Amino acid sequence: MTTFVGIDVGGTSVRVLAETPDGRGEPVTAPVAGSYDAFLTQVTGLCAGIARPAGVGVGLPGTSGESRPLFVPALPWLEGRPLRDDLEARLGAPVRLGLDGHLTLLAEAAEGAAKGVRSAVLLAVGTGIGGALLIDGRIWRGVHGSAGSWGWLPANVPDDPMHDSVHGPFEQAAAGSSLRDGPALVAAARAGDERACAALDAYAARLARGVAAVASTIDPEIILIGGGLADAMDVLGPPLQRHVARFASPDGRRVPVRPTALGSRAGVVGALLIARTEEW
Repeated sequence: MTTFVGIDVGGTSVRVLAETPDGRGEPVTAPVAGSYDAFLTQVTGLCAGIARPAGVGVGLPGTSGESRPLFVPALPWLEGRPLRDDLEARLGAPVRLGLDGHLTLLAEAAEGAAKGVRSAVLLAVGTGIGGALLIDGRIWRGVHGSAGSWGWLPANVPDDPMHDSVHGPFEQAAAGSSLRDGPALVAAARAGDERACAALDAYAARLARGVAAVASTIDPEIILIGGGLADAMDVLGPPLQRHVARFASPDGRRVPVRPTALGSRAGVVGALLIARTEEW
């Protein structure tokens, strides 16, 4: 029986999803380990009940080469380590590495909100801002594997004598972490609280500048908002689209902005997809 495995590694958790000819199971989630050796042991343990896979896909935050994570601010102990080779030795299967934002959009294009389109942009907005770009039905990974790093778009941020080499200007200005008490604020806006609605509107204006830049320069069929803010698009979406219309080009204003459809499963589904393809 052919089995494939997707592994989605985040800054705080790791998810594992297996697929057999009979279908997919449910993702297994655990807090991510705190060191490289512990992580290898953790993944081996999470996969222990799965029949020997024919392929394994691994989604990682930051940037990875074909065999090694290169830039992983959330998990610096991964950087430069021979992750592909070590996992192949432990799991007895070929392993492919990918950027988590790329895999999220891959999953959305295959099974979610971008299904059926040829071009799309994902802005994954959480504690940081990452994402991906779909062109002619394929994920554009970039020369160095980091295409879609929208957090590095120009933005107005307070002057700081120490340049931040880890977090880009747009990320500093408009990441979800810049929205103080975000969940409570969203709940209050849903209840009609005027101050909460005003605070969300101000945040939407900051986020919209980057969205408008992407819509205007790339002109995709759709822009998806993923990450932690996807669940807030019922109250954030209308002011965001209104501000995008203020800042975008005439054609950029026509690009719809929608939430992702697969939620927190998207990354691990995307990892599963690269495990079973030879074209990644």
